[in-house]
Amino acid sequence: MLSRPVRRRVGLAADDPDTIVVTEVWESKEHHDASLRSPGAKEAIAAAMPMLTGEFTSRETTVVGGLGV
Repeated sequence: MLSRPVRRRVGLAADDPDTIVVTEVWESKEHHDASLRSPGAKEAIAAAMPMLTGEFTSRETTVVGGLGV
């Protein structure tokens, strides 16, 4: 099963340059869920968490078109 996002975009929030926004496009929710269960992902997340601050949010969307997706 594919364990990487199809596309990833990293940007700064227009109203707060200290807020980083990461958008990932996955083949499916099942692919994303499987990636989070991998030991490597769990280790990377555990290592990154102490460096992160602020509010964490997520939003699921349905891709309906676009180039490169």
